[in-house]
Amino acid sequence: MRRDGGQCTAHHSDGTRCPEPGTDVDHVIPASLGGSDDMGNLALLCSWHHQRKSSSEGGRASSLTRVSVHRPRVSHPALDD
Repeated sequence: MRRDGGQCTAHHSDGTRCPEPGTDVDHVIPASLGGSDDMGNLALLCSWHHQRKSSSEGGRASSLTRVSVHRPRVSHPALDD
């Protein structure tokens, strides 16, 4: 918290730093992707930015384990040439 000045380290789309107080410690690279607990891999985020980042990471992680099932296309007799 001291290193980041107690402020969220996320940046808005216009490049400005989020003015909210940092309340959550975030792993920049999640442990599930090989990230460590080293200070260089930790960042202070406000609750909103932390939830947004965690949500997007969860979606990516679930897509990596999702099984794709390809079924053969079945034609309908009315559509056959």
